[in-house]
Amino acid sequence: MGLRLGPRLRRGVKVAALSASLIVLGWLAWQQVSLSTPLRYFQISNLIVEGNGRVPTAAIIDSLALPSNASLLQVDLKELAAAVLRNPWIKTARVSRRLPTTLLVYVSEHVPHTIVVADRPYLVSEDGLILQEASPAEISDLPLLRLHTDHPFGTGERIDPARIEQGARLWQRFHQGTLGPDVQAREIRLEGDGSYTVSLGSGLPYLRFREEDGLQWRLDRLARVLKMRGTTLRELEYADLRFADKVIVKPLPKGGA
Repeated sequence: MGLRLGPRLRRGVKVAALSASLIVLGWLAWQQVSLSTPLRYFQISNLIVEGNGRVPTAAIIDSLALPSNASLLQVDLKELAAAVLRNPWIKTARVSRRLPTTLLVYVSEHVPHTIVVADRPYLVSEDGLILQEASPAEISDLPLLRLHTDHPFGTGERIDPARIEQGARLWQRFHQGTLGPDVQAREIRLEGDGSYTVSLGSGLPYLRFREEDGLQWRLDRLARVLKMRGTTLRELEYADLRFADKVIVKPLPKGGA
C-alpha cells in the first residue's frame, strides 16, 4: 500500500507546491502592477459628495486635489478626509470607496451659533470655531456677543466655547421675555474678568452678571429693589447683579441720560 500511495503523494505535493508558487507570483505581480501604474479599470471617474449645504460640492472636490488618473485602490482615504476638514465649515468628513470607480465623500457642516464682534463681526459655531466674517443680514438673526481682544481674529481660530455658550444662553433668556416682551438683549459683552454685560438698547440700562449666576434669581432681586425704590428700569443707567449679597443700581442723572 505504501508503494502504491508513494507516487500519488509525491504528485500531490508537487501540485500543491506549484499552486502555491503561482499564487505567490501572482500576488507579487499584482503588487508590482498596482504600485507602478494606475489600474485603468479602477480609475476614479465618479465623485459623490453628500451632507453639504453651505460649502459647494465643487469646493469639496477641489480640496481633494486628486490627479486626473487617480486609482480608487491607491488613494489614501484618511489623507483625503483630512484635506476636506481644512475648510472651517466642515465639522466631520468621511471618504470611502465604491467599486469599481466611485469615490464617496460624506461631510457634516458646522452651524452658525452666534455673532462675535471683535475687530469685526464673525460667524462662530457652537464649539467656538470662527467660520467666516458675518454679513449684516446674518447679524440680525443670531445672538450678538462682543469680545475685547488685543489681536485680530482669523477664520479657523477658536474662542472659549464655554463663554460662547453662556453668552448665547443669556441672550436666549432675554429674548424669551425674562424682563417683559419689550425688553430684549441687543448685545452681550464678554468681559475680561469672566462676567457679562447685557445691553438692553436705547432708553434702558445695561446689566452686569457673573458667569455662575442664576439669571432668574438675580432678576427677581432686581425687581424687588426697583419696587422698594419706587422706580423702573428706564430710570436706571445700569444695574450690577454680580454680587451674592447686594444689587447695585445707578439712577439716571437728573434731567435724563
